[in-house]
Amino acid sequence: MTLPLGRVARRARSALSLLSSGGVLALALAAPANAATGPADGRELVGAGQHVDAVYPVVEDGRLDVRSLTDEGEADPDDLALHIPDTKTSRIELPEEYAFLGTPGDDAWISPQTQDKSVVWPGWSFEGIEPGVLKGTVAMDFEGFAYAGEAKSPTFAVTQPGGFGDKKVSQLIVPGSAFTSVSGEVGAHTHANWIFTDQGTYDIDFNVHVTLADGKALEDSATVRFIVGPVPDRQDAPVAQKVRHYSEGTDGLLLTPNKVDAEYFVGQTINLTAASDAAEEDSRYRWYAKKKGESAFTEDPEQDTAVYSTKPDRALDGTQVYAELLKDGKAAQKSEPTTVHVRALDPTTRLTVTPDRKTYSEGDTARFTSEQNPKTDDEHYHWYLKRQGESSYEWIEESRLADQELPVTAGLDGAQVVARLFDADHAVLAESAPVTLSVEADTDTDAGKAGAASPVSVGIDQDAERYAAGAKATFTAQVRNAGKDYSVSWSVRQNSENPFTEIADVHGRTLEQTVPADWNGAQVLASVKNADGKVVAEGTVPVLKVTAAGKSGVRKTAAESESGSSSTASAVPWAAAAVVPVVLVALVGWWLVRRRKNGTADADGPR
Repeated sequence: MTLPLGRVARRARSALSLLSSGGVLALALAAPANAATGPADGRELVGAGQHVDAVYPVVEDGRLDVRSLTDEGEADPDDLALHIPDTKTSRIELPEEYAFLGTPGDDAWISPQTQDKSVVWPGWSFEGIEPGVLKGTVAMDFEGFAYAGEAKSPTFAVTQPGGFGDKKVSQLIVPGSAFTSVSGEVGAHTHANWIFTDQGTYDIDFNVHVTLADGKALEDSATVRFIVGPVPDRQDAPVAQKVRHYSEGTDGLLLTPNKVDAEYFVGQTINLTAASDAAEEDSRYRWYAKKKGESAFTEDPEQDTAVYSTKPDRALDGTQVYAELLKDGKAAQKSEPTTVHVRALDPTTRLTVTPDRKTYSEGDTARFTSEQNPKTDDEHYHWYLKRQGESSYEWIEESRLADQELPVTAGLDGAQVVARLFDADHAVLAESAPVTLSVEADTDTDAGKAGAASPVSVGIDQDAERYAAGAKATFTAQVRNAGKDYSVSWSVRQNSENPFTEIADVHGRTLEQTVPADWNGAQVLASVKNADGKVVAEGTVPVLKVTAAGKSGVRKTAAESESGSSSTASAVPWAAAAVVPVVLVALVGWWLVRRRKNGTADADGPR
């Protein structure tokens, strides 16, 4: 994983302010130190400038073993101590965004998400597990911590920038909060901001659990030691700290979103957790939701546990959700509503999928390859399939790589396949145009003979290649071999989402539709149904092009730029930083020329 270097800070306090804006923390000028055996309870000290995957699970011989990975190789976490010394950049004042951790303005110590050469650079990695070994993702749970030092109530937090615009703090692991677990794909490598309120020694307990491909559950635990501040000459045994549950002492039912301010990007999962002092382990809940524009809340019968979970399609933007805690089947407590916000990230690359054949036979294996342009460091993929007649794409289970194989059956004729690329926080970065499968019918069967005699097909003509938002678009279905008794229905799916939404009151061959701005990248589908209402053919506009109102061209993103350079907000600071050395070189050159001219004038002039 390659991360760009940060800029030298003028002050540590201004450096930390970049945490909440997704910026880069300052680097100290200290050179990396070699690992050495220190007085930290006989452990190897991992310090300035050194990278370590503090939690590095591996699966060997059917067993899960949590290790650490340093620059020197794998190690037992009990043999290491991660050092955050008291430096100009590691000691900071706690900003307002971290009020959940302590009093803003108080001293705190940090090992940042972006490397600071004066402190250890810790993260966690699931790269030690081979693809295909597991079913599902890897989960890492915080179980508690112990402390040795002078502070009376020490604590810490593991965070990342989050929310819309990366200007907020997303809590990953915070003792005494609802945030006690993270998860990731096999192959994921993650860095975060580790912030400690006091100097001393922290032993942080983690439990990692996975499920093997055969369904067997595995788990293992490890303790990661951090030494914040000077390394003590004598190490007392850390004492387990009492961590109160965040709902202790509350009067009602609390609702906590898993993302800061309930702000979600398409591709992530909405989890709202209900908690109360009055709740018991087997308590049941009722959940109610009201979408933007609706007048009343309606119960969601599929949600009855302490966690409300769903995918954040754009249709959920502005939805209000609240929960009821049930006692004897009746509402005992009711939470305040939480408003969910959903957006889609601008694409950072163009993702193209290529099948290995144009036509398949039943029993073949279809092979799809994906390509990014421009190439990014992101390697987290999922693949989705929609069979003809279905109203939604479904994830192809355990599809997590850049390429995908799919056994071909007769039922996949007309099916569509898309690939999606995700970032480390599981937000969609890019989606490919759908690939439609063509499966040759078996002419030895009656169905094959009938299909070969009169295959129904449909294509879609557009009246323009692209549209301005708010303009009227006309789509015409060109239906072939359908006979007389057929109908055409129309639906649309927004980019990077699964469900199609039927366009109401349109059932003819022509669709006239005012296209909104958020239909850019959407897929338009025409479904041909026979007299029995069965879908016999589908035609699609795979990627609809919609520009901002009044503009004739598409605003370029990284996916569309001919130069391949990124135009995302996160790329701007790096572009500006790249200009700095160029300007400095130019200034130095100008100064040398002026000095040379001045020297020449002095030599040749009057004496």
